[in-house]
Amino acid sequence: MPASGSGDAGRPFVFSREHQGVQEHSARLLPMIDEVLAEAGIARSAIDAIAFGQGPGGFTGLRVACGVAQGLGFALDRQVLPVVSHAAVAVQVDGSGGQPIVVAMDARMQEVYVAAYAQPSDQEQRVLLEPQLMALEGLEPWLQATFGSDAGPTGWLLAGDAATAYPDAFAGVPAGQCVSGAMRPTASAVATLAWRGWLRGDAIAPEHAMPLYVRDKVAFTTAERLLGAGGNPKVAPAARIGEGS
Repeated sequence: MPASGSGDAGRPFVFSREHQGVQEHSARLLPMIDEVLAEAGIARSAIDAIAFGQGPGGFTGLRVACGVAQGLGFALDRQVLPVVSHAAVAVQVDGSGGQPIVVAMDARMQEVYVAAYAQPSDQEQRVLLEPQLMALEGLEPWLQATFGSDAGPTGWLLAGDAATAYPDAFAGVPAGQCVSGAMRPTASAVATLAWRGWLRGDAIAPEHAMPLYVRDKVAFTTAERLLGAGGNPKVAPAARIGEGS
């Protein structure tokens, strides 16, 4: 959502609205934008750029977010700033410990979207693992082998909602590694990362904005379900990622 003004240490004030209604994206989004602009005292014509969460995530929500951002961009002749969902989760994590942040988000179908970030020392995120779709089979041991098995400064932190959605798959992750306060991307987190991107010059023309889907299959056929199919058939278990390379 829009951010304006300047706060402590040069940070902007952030005005935001949150709504979880899955079937109400298009009906609620534009009125919420108007509410935020009114609260901030900003006219649409004064907006510098439009940010949106590009995913990965639910297909419908991503298309609505991108479509509205593009529509506003074209109407106002403004650039847009796509923000990766996992980055918007990672930025909510307290960076005082210095551990890498693994963000695992529920992708349904017994799969998760996984990405990893180094905790920033200069307010900039460094990507350790780009968002990708992974099967639950072997995921937790793979994460431990890839990012370390210690919960201390040399270990890693787990954020996102996948551990809540699939507790058995993450049973081996110590409680001290799980970040309970960073479950989903928030409007404020998207605005924060978009503001940083704006300062870096990352804004793009609205016609170049696209959702980040990652997955190319969202449902099983009747025949697949009858055979007990689970997960995306194009996704290898994490335990086999990298084999033969």
